[in-house]
Amino acid sequence: MCAPGAKPEAVAASAEQGAKASRGTGDQFNKNGVLRNNADWRCILWIAKYFVLSALAWAYDDVIAASLPLSVATFVVLSYYSFAGATIVHNTMHCRCFNNRDLEHVWHQLLSLTYGHPVSTFVPGHNLSHHRYTQTRMDPMRTSKLRYKWNVMNGIMFQPTVARDVFKMDMRYLSLKGLQGEGFYRKSCQEWLVMGVTQIGMLVLNWRKFLLYVWLPHFFAQWGIVSMNMLQHDGCDVNVDQDSSVEVKNYNGARNFVGPVVNFLTFNNGYHTIHHMHPTMHWSRLAEEHTRQVQPHVHPNLDQQCMARYIYKSFVSPGLRVDYLGDPVVFPEDEDVADEDWTIHHADDGMKLADYDVDLTPMGILKALPMLPFKLLCPTYSPVNKVD
Repeated sequence: MCAPGAKPEAVAASAEQGAKASRGTGDQFNKNGVLRNNADWRCILWIAKYFVLSALAWAYDDVIAASLPLSVATFVVLSYYSFAGATIVHNTMHCRCFNNRDLEHVWHQLLSLTYGHPVSTFVPGHNLSHHRYTQTRMDPMRTSKLRYKWNVMNGIMFQPTVARDVFKMDMRYLSLKGLQGEGFYRKSCQEWLVMGVTQIGMLVLNWRKFLLYVWLPHFFAQWGIVSMNMLQHDGCDVNVDQDSSVEVKNYNGARNFVGPVVNFLTFNNGYHTIHHMHPTMHWSRLAEEHTRQVQPHVHPNLDQQCMARYIYKSFVSPGLRVDYLGDPVVFPEDEDVADEDWTIHHADDGMKLADYDVDLTPMGILKALPMLPFKLLCPTYSPVNKVD
């Protein structure tokens, strides 16, 4: 399925070279300042604006509720800033912002509150599964799970369809880390606790304001950041890095949206191929490195100038599900659609999946509820961070 001259190629590299590539081909970070990269001051500004705007909406609810246009505008603005928070979460969990680990921990707590989900879940749900096993059965958010004949339904229903599978893998990995006694488990529990207490408090304070100014924008943000997967990977080549010491250059493995507006609004989340090639490269360098490393090799159909135009063409008119060569996306009828577990690769020798698997059946959830407070009240923060 590759275009001529753009076949995926696995380039053998030493462990040192592979580590250098994963850091972003020479990213220079400021080790003496508050931030590792000064471009992240814009991320801080955006998050500050989210909290200020949310507080203003809550305080002036009477004025907003009296005007339908103002209500719609408020929802749109808060939804955007919550979604922008999700894109910042994505970038942060690949390349941390602060030099000080305690400040980074506080930053993670704030980010969790901007889109209503603990940011640590990005590690199992995205970094360790989607990036390493893109579009395979070990990727719980692979686009092949959606097979509606009407393609707009594939776009709308992607996040609701994969959400449970992603959550199951998140909880399975968290259970494993808890059994192994790692700091990641304690950090994740703290994020769940802070987010849960905050949201329950706002719900009790005023359920209507919470629904309109917090929950709905958060839902849009979660739906949007997950649905980006459908835009960026459906109909692209599949090539998997099965060996962390090998740099895989799958130039046609992702779709890029290279317009300046969408990338300004999403902190360069449109440059997806270069992101998969160098996951820990700082977001501020993605445009430059896309032009240098990807553009000479990628199929031209995978560099889309306008995301809105692509969405309209793919999901509305003509609304056909085609790959980047223009051929219909077809899946084998006998394909096994069940997820394949990847967490076992992170287990200690001798461990079995049954030792840490989670029961997400209704009865299993009911049995676990009495233990939830004890799980959340975990030991104090450990500065272990395995993102980069």
